[in-house]
Amino acid sequence: MTWLLPSMLAIGGTAAAITIALHFIARSRPVAEPLPTTRFIPQQPVQARARSVALSDMLLLLMRVLAIVALTAGAAGPVLSSRGRVLRVVAVDRSRGLANVSEARDSARAYLRTGDLLVVFDSAAEHSASTLDSVVATSARGSLSTGIASAIRLAARDAARADSIDVVVVSPFTQEEIDEATFKIRDSWSGRIRTVRVAARPAGARAARVEVVAATNDAVAAGLSLMRANSEGPATVRLVRTTPSVMDSAWARGAGHALVIWPDAGGAGWAANSPVDTIGGVASATGAVVATFPRPWRLDGPAVARWSDGTPAAIEHAFGAGCIRDVGILVDGASDLTLHAPFRAFVSSLMAPCSGLVDDRPMSAAQMSLLAGAKSLASAASLRDPATAVSRATPWLFALGALLLIVELAVRRGTRKLA
Repeated sequence: MTWLLPSMLAIGGTAAAITIALHFIARSRPVAEPLPTTRFIPQQPVQARARSVALSDMLLLLMRVLAIVALTAGAAGPVLSSRGRVLRVVAVDRSRGLANVSEARDSARAYLRTGDLLVVFDSAAEHSASTLDSVVATSARGSLSTGIASAIRLAARDAARADSIDVVVVSPFTQEEIDEATFKIRDSWSGRIRTVRVAARPAGARAARVEVVAATNDAVAAGLSLMRANSEGPATVRLVRTTPSVMDSAWARGAGHALVIWPDAGGAGWAANSPVDTIGGVASATGAVVATFPRPWRLDGPAVARWSDGTPAAIEHAFGAGCIRDVGILVDGASDLTLHAPFRAFVSSLMAPCSGLVDDRPMSAAQMSLLAGAKSLASAASLRDPATAVSRATPWLFALGALLLIVELAVRRGTRKLA
């Protein structure tokens, strides 16, 4: 048993001791003695007090002490936990970094027991009350900060059920899944974190699956068809070479979805260059193309590709849970520019998931050691917040204390009448 507010026990013990001490001060009437000259004594009641050391009214004393004990114990908040019970929280990664979600499910199943808690996460996390078989991979970026923080919150919520907490994280543990908050969140957890590493998607297969909406014989679409495609799962990047529809905008709001707007006629809200100038090249994070390009539009925003003079040629902005990329590069449909390797290298970053290409490098041994942390389990008692935790016994103890005080009052009145 543990207590939410153990200081109340000391207060209750002090109050009970004072109550017992006060019962040693008893009041008694003096013995009546006849006097021969009673005519000289005024006609009025004669009262006198005498001190004596005697423990009297044992029933009243018992009820008062029990009432104090019940009330202070209720305020202290007793919490009964299953001694030796270990509650396990299993966090399963479902992000785009997984090579095979079935492997993650099987690895989690080896640790998950009846009564344990399951968290599934990518860039967001949720407590899953269903089975592991319902966990499916998503195209969203993974976040270990989100997964660990959610596991800690869930463990704190159910801390009263156990003596200690074991956290298990099943993930490919790649560099893209850690951020500045990851190890700070980990340091807030006093126990170990069991890290179960599963296979990450190979670099060659990490390119997003691209869905192209374009006219027949479109030059950009022809160049993309020569790139290695990822045929697994739904498309996470949609390239629109025409005017985007309402359905395209709705799709872009989905988690991890990147809508690439690359029309020949310009996009809605694009500013026109007047007069139209030309430039000799364009570059992205993955490559550059040297050629003469007309620049009929001017784009402003976070650049994902730049002209050779440093001005943005393509920009990206967040949209719902996804993003929209505007590409203001006018390609001559009669040329074979898009069929060459430099164009494919250049365009690969424009066809990447939101927030850029995936950093699929595995976490280092030192990082994994910091993430695992201590060898011992976290104590469940350390997770309970006295300000928000609730003891199921508190209302009953308060009711018992109130009942004892009512009975004590009735007994005290009955004793006075008898006297």
